[in-house]
Amino acid sequence: MAVFASRYERKLPIDDTQALSCEITAVQEVAGHTEYLLRVWRGASNKDYWTVLRRYNDFDRLDKSLRVSGIELPLPRKRIFGNMRPEFVAERKQALQVYINAVLMNPILASSLPAKRFVDPESYSQSFHDHAVQNAMLCLRNDSTWSLGGTMGAIGWRLRKHYFKVTTKPPEKSHNKQLVKSGSQTHQSKHFAAGSSNGSGHSIDAGTLDPGSEVVAEWLEYGPDKFVDEKEIGGIMKSLMGLQHPHIEPVLLAAHTENGCLVIRKFHKHGTLKDVLCMAANPKNPFLSKYGNPKGRTALSMKQVATYGKQILEALIFLHSKGYAYGHLHAGNIVIVDDCVKLLDIENFLLGVPAFYRPFFMQHSKIHAIETIDVYCFGHVLFEMAMGYPLQESVVRQITECPEALKCLLESILSKEACKAGLPTLEQLLGHRFFTQYASTESAGAAANAEKPYFKLSLNAKELLKQAAIKSENRLRDEQKSVKNQKRIVRVQELMSSEEEKRKSKQKAHHRLLRGRTWAPYISRCRRRQAPPWNGNLRLQTC
Repeated sequence: MAVFASRYERKLPIDDTQALSCEITAVQEVAGHTEYLLRVWRGASNKDYWTVLRRYNDFDRLDKSLRVSGIELPLPRKRIFGNMRPEFVAERKQALQVYINAVLMNPILASSLPAKRFVDPESYSQSFHDHAVQNAMLCLRNDSTWSLGGTMGAIGWRLRKHYFKVTTKPPEKSHNKQLVKSGSQTHQSKHFAAGSSNGSGHSIDAGTLDPGSEVVAEWLEYGPDKFVDEKEIGGIMKSLMGLQHPHIEPVLLAAHTENGCLVIRKFHKHGTLKDVLCMAANPKNPFLSKYGNPKGRTALSMKQVATYGKQILEALIFLHSKGYAYGHLHAGNIVIVDDCVKLLDIENFLLGVPAFYRPFFMQHSKIHAIETIDVYCFGHVLFEMAMGYPLQESVVRQITECPEALKCLLESILSKEACKAGLPTLEQLLGHRFFTQYASTESAGAAANAEKPYFKLSLNAKELLKQAAIKSENRLRDEQKSVKNQKRIVRVQELMSSEEEKRKSKQKAHHRLLRGRTWAPYISRCRRRQAPPWNGNLRLQTC
């Protein structure tokens, strides 16, 4: 039984948002070259660590793969002669430590596959792309509407999410639009093909799409918070395909296997809100090149910030009222169509993948409930829309150059005091005076006339989602406790180090005082005899 248990543990999903820390602990010479021993651990505690051996050439290859981001990194230059001298090796070790710290402390670089593979090759050595292609083809092999095309590359931040082009099959081959199941219902995919959009809980028909519209298929593996059984996921996904809301992008098809889920939805050529704020020329470019070091940034007007913010809140309130959590709000999951917000990736909560802002709200024990997480993430999106750049910390220190109403709203969500005391609810945010003063009323009326919101979940599905939310909150609380304990340990160590430094300083001062008292009579006698002046080397020239 122990053998099977260990195999299962190795297959448990990894939380890719957990920070990886690295320390170069030793240097060794092997076959005429220098190897550096890296001690790596995941999360706050360094008790569970592993070691990796790397050469300078490995650091150099990592640096070349990260150059597409446009971020300057302090990689020490290569040296051919004298690179085995002990003093040079010691200097090189310190310089490489500074380099790897710079990589892992940057959230954009740290989330990239090259950085993950460098410090954790065992967990990230497999071919994620090949695995995604196999599962995506499995999901669509019996589908009569959609055909899988080529890959779109790493345009998103998730390592385990892959984007593919899709096309519609000829009309004569897409006559069957009912529920399709593969032969093996235990381990193979369950398919829900698209139906007509009549408000009865079916998906949008491919024929209703605009002729020039582009469609994308997104394959995503299950995450560590996937607590809904596979045989129950199909029914909930069917409900998600029937979801209609003016501020939520509809799902054209959703199919799942034992490994993850494939979702097909419309692709917006102008990109997401993140692309707009970063002034990305081509949303199909790699994630690192788009957001690593953007050539330009732009903020939205206060009217746009208030209007889009209000629409986001309305969509979140609608989902929570139906018993479904979102939990994945960030600028990359929002598109703007005709001055109207549409949320993407509503299936992420069901799949149990970690949130984009998880490393931030994991630092605050008061932020653990699903609605509170949506409120906190909304604060970050609001800040990024108003300022034009993302908040790089878990709390905001000082807010300037914005109206007083917006400043008050942001402080109620992102200030250190708010994160300690507790955040407002979504309903309370919607009633804030900032939206009353700045939000546009025209877009609200247009959205009301567009389509009637519809989302129906069975009582069993609501209960399953509720239990999944509770388990997800419990896992988050455990990690928050670990982070809090680690911070306490660090503070104690810093205090002990400070006390030790104070003790050493007092000892040095005491020794200097005793030394001065010892030589004082001799100095006085030399002065009385008009001896040459004291030369400061603790000896008398003539006495």
